[in-house]
Amino acid sequence: MRVFEAVTSAVASEGFDHLFAVMGDANQDLIVDLGEKHGVKFVHAHHEGSAVSMADGYSRFSRGKMGLASVTQGPGYTNATTSLVAARFHRTPLLLLAGNAGLRDPYNPQGAVDQHALAKLTTEATATLDSVKNVDYCLGEAFRQLKAKKGPFILNLPDDVQKAEVANADWAYKPMYKASAPLPPRAEDVEEAARLLRTARRPAILCGLGAVNARAEPEVTALAEYLGAPVATSLYAGGFCARYPLYLGISGGLGSKLAVDTLAESDVMIVVGASLNEWTSAFGKILENGKKIIQIDVRPEAFGWFARVDAGIEGDAKTTAASLLARLKGARKPGQPDATLVQKIKDRKPDAVNYDDGATIDPRRAARYIEEKLPKDDRILVLDGGHSAFVFVETLSAPSADDWSATIDFGAIGQGLGIALGACFARPGKRVTHLTGDASFMMNVADFHTAVNHNLPLTVFVFNDNAVGQEKHDLVHKKLNPRYADVKQPNFAKLAVGFGANGFEVNRPDDFGEIDKALAVTDGPVIVNVRINGDVEVPASWEIAQHLG
Repeated sequence: MRVFEAVTSAVASEGFDHLFAVMGDANQDLIVDLGEKHGVKFVHAHHEGSAVSMADGYSRFSRGKMGLASVTQGPGYTNATTSLVAARFHRTPLLLLAGNAGLRDPYNPQGAVDQHALAKLTTEATATLDSVKNVDYCLGEAFRQLKAKKGPFILNLPDDVQKAEVANADWAYKPMYKASAPLPPRAEDVEEAARLLRTARRPAILCGLGAVNARAEPEVTALAEYLGAPVATSLYAGGFCARYPLYLGISGGLGSKLAVDTLAESDVMIVVGASLNEWTSAFGKILENGKKIIQIDVRPEAFGWFARVDAGIEGDAKTTAASLLARLKGARKPGQPDATLVQKIKDRKPDAVNYDDGATIDPRRAARYIEEKLPKDDRILVLDGGHSAFVFVETLSAPSADDWSATIDFGAIGQGLGIALGACFARPGKRVTHLTGDASFMMNVADFHTAVNHNLPLTVFVFNDNAVGQEKHDLVHKKLNPRYADVKQPNFAKLAVGFGANGFEVNRPDDFGEIDKALAVTDGPVIVNVRINGDVEVPASWEIAQHLG
């Protein structure tokens, strides 16, 4: 057995069923072996960054599976770097099988990049299989870290080592890691949190990506119900506990005003798997008024960075929420929701907006129309873009965290299409709706053809202002010539047809019937080119730009 066959045997044994890759000389044997011998579905991307994003999206939307991608050496690897960092920010369990220049070929120009060093910088989780004697060690390292759900792992595979025979002729894959178990909280930490909650008059709960990844919604909901507490989320946890009657939506500058105000008025706030960064905390507003903070996180480095916590509980979100509820049942009577808040949630309506269409369409009007037309309880949303993403986040809602991904983890536009494609493979038969801006869509537009090749149920709304919108608004604020942010774009409806898909054009509000037609398509991919008024700026745009600058 050769080394690459040992790797593919391990990958298949660990349950991977889809491989997203761009083929090259240093990974082609791996790809063919996974497909021919192990039945793994191979999706050939048009760019390595998209391949990694597809694997990322597949993992995000598959309810617990790991993602698998592969690239070849040198430029194949460097092309994937941005998507790897984005996956790391999202803590996606993703294995990258990276072909690498052979160890016996020091003059190979594609070996000029130290892939191991670059992997350490991008994901902090990597191993290089540099000897036939290290197969078990490297595979053990990879799956140990992936099972811990800390993020992507890069396995560098030098071409000559791949083709060598394994040291043991009778080699068979055996997991070299201990099965991961949820980290339980310390009893004294749970007791301290319960003590703070015994006398809480206005408790509230804020949930983040850690709560989503722990699949803790049933436990958090039960805790919220017992306390009579409202629940809000970070941007990345949108839709978590959405079916709970006291769900507030997203907290932060791009979130719900009701969520921010309610969290700010709480006297004890339970933070479950969220970092309390300035974006989630609305630049500190939800931390005011002398409230007590109970923070639950599996990451020891999460505590105290953005806010002083009164009770820090290191532990798995699911296990800890259940433990805290069990302790409270012996220490506090069930709470009742605040009647005024209940009424506010019942009466909540979209904020009134004075639309400014100009010669095209106010992006807020178009987003609101899409929000009203998509099925409320059966939608899968992937959001991307610069300024347009702010519009989407403020307008669109998700029925659950499993059906939502805002792809700006790294602040990198262009990630969304790959995430949406991965979501299509993760949820076969379900239509995925991807909303993006023109500049972000153009970054990886070639891989829209992957949707065509596989006849994926993907609907893409491109909000097109022929510009990099956020930067254009920034230039206006700085009193600089905004023309430098103009970027002439193609007609995306015609581009869709050229790719072999359905295309629709929406130039004015009177054309919204074309959106209805697009949403009625049941087979194959769709692009809707929505011409928007790029002069419209959401209020949070400049505030966020100033904090980033």
